[in-house]
Amino acid sequence: MKRIIVLLITINVIACAHQPATWQRSKQAAYDAAVHPSVWAPLLGAGIFSIGHLDKNTSTELSEDNPVFGSKKSAGKVSGKLKGMLTDVAILSAFVTPVPNDENVIEHYGDHLAVIFAGFQLNGDITDGLKKKIGRQRPNQEDDLSFPSGNASKAFTAATFASKNFHRAWGDSSTTQWADAGLYTAAGLEAWTRVETEKHYPSDVLAGAALGSFIARFLDELFLQENNNLSLSAYYDGNLMSIGIKQDF
Repeated sequence: MKRIIVLLITINVIACAHQPATWQRSKQAAYDAAVHPSVWAPLLGAGIFSIGHLDKNTSTELSEDNPVFGSKKSAGKVSGKLKGMLTDVAILSAFVTPVPNDENVIEHYGDHLAVIFAGFQLNGDITDGLKKKIGRQRPNQEDDLSFPSGNASKAFTAATFASKNFHRAWGDSSTTQWADAGLYTAAGLEAWTRVETEKHYPSDVLAGAALGSFIARFLDELFLQENNNLSLSAYYDGNLMSIGIKQDF
């Protein structure tokens, strides 16, 4: 817990050029992240799989049939590679974010990279802590570190960071939509490999996906989201109309 608090304070100091954290903004960022479908939907799915024997039965069926990758060996070859690829994409995505005219280029990219790296570290610390605290045995009986899935949580942390940066760069264009489709498909397949290789139950990877998405969305909004509070004013004196735009920083 102390390590997590120190980590958040460090991010706040490094990323102060964008949005220094306050308690009020922290609560709002946490709420916004929690109510996003990429967080509550997989969390709900994890809860459903936990009912009865659905989790165990589904894990057994998928790890025996391997409907996507054909065999445990093939799934094992893919496992981890997609997570690594998404991690690289998330890091590189920091350099496509537009730099405001009044901001130093190095500081701008440094802020984004600091939050991404800290997000990976925070996700890892929380995931490892939950694994040790919950102590759920893996489907293959290898150890008791099954819940939640670390591969799934990091893959979705990376996919979410990259998606947020691509939206900053290209808005809601078709390019961004295709990028989102690729990012979350890759993250989903990484999570799927963990079930087919009998490393995790479906609820493990769904909880990991929810955790990773939450952490990335929370940190991104808290430290990197620009202040977009705009207000309009208009004045007309019978001859000339003027319109003013005010933005609060």
